[in-house]
Amino acid sequence: MEKVTSFDIKKALTYYHQKDFFITECKNGSTYFPPDQGLLKFDGLAIKRSYTGPCITGYEIKISRSDFLQDAKWHLYLQYCNEFYFVVPASLITKEELPDNVGLIYFNPETGALRKKKKALYRKIEEPVGVYKYIIFSRLEQERLPFYEDRAEYARDYLADKREKRKLGYDFGTKVTKDLMDAQHRLKMLEHTEDQVKLLEDIKKVMQKHDVGRFYWKDNDVLKDLDEALRSNYPKDLDMVKRNLETALNQLKSIEQECSGKTNDTETEA
Repeated sequence: MEKVTSFDIKKALTYYHQKDFFITECKNGSTYFPPDQGLLKFDGLAIKRSYTGPCITGYEIKISRSDFLQDAKWHLYLQYCNEFYFVVPASLITKEELPDNVGLIYFNPETGALRKKKKALYRKIEEPVGVYKYIIFSRLEQERLPFYEDRAEYARDYLADKREKRKLGYDFGTKVTKDLMDAQHRLKMLEHTEDQVKLLEDIKKVMQKHDVGRFYWKDNDVLKDLDEALRSNYPKDLDMVKRNLETALNQLKSIEQECSGKTNDTETEA
């Protein structure tokens, strides 16, 4: 299976929530003045842009079985969101391993697509004021990067993504270079094709002029006639005269036999 990173899944969730407000690494309060129960951080948080039907969806990303099994605090996230999902590489965990109110989404590393394996139960909650304050005071500043908690996280993901793109570019460039070299080789072989076709047409005219392939132009017949003509020890006209004489002799024999048959018939009647 292709290696999956949390960054891959975050990008997929960002695309999935294009019409919603979506941020990653979202905290439930101030880092310096955390809530009484402790500071929590969603891997992803989506807020539907609706006054009449609001929905806050929280996401916890897991890319390994051990990470999932060792997480003992994910249930604390439920009080801050209407729906809660685990997002994992396909088949990493099963829906039977989760409570009824928790959803499950599979990520396909080959296509980058998300598939909802289990729908989360919608729950009514009190508005998470601490989350709203964190977003307003910490994540909406113009100098900050809205997709990241800080520039250090952005730099790490940027470098990882750059390395991946460099490798992809190298592989793609290698194939393009090979295809280009093959095309240049084929083009070089075809450079004189037009001259060769013209030469063949001229040869055809000369052959027809000397009665080689005069009444037909089939490759096998022409080659056979050309071979015979080149091997002949006497002029082609002499060969034609010989064939005409043979044809005339055959006609004379046929006429002679026909006349002889009529004479026999007359004697029999007498």
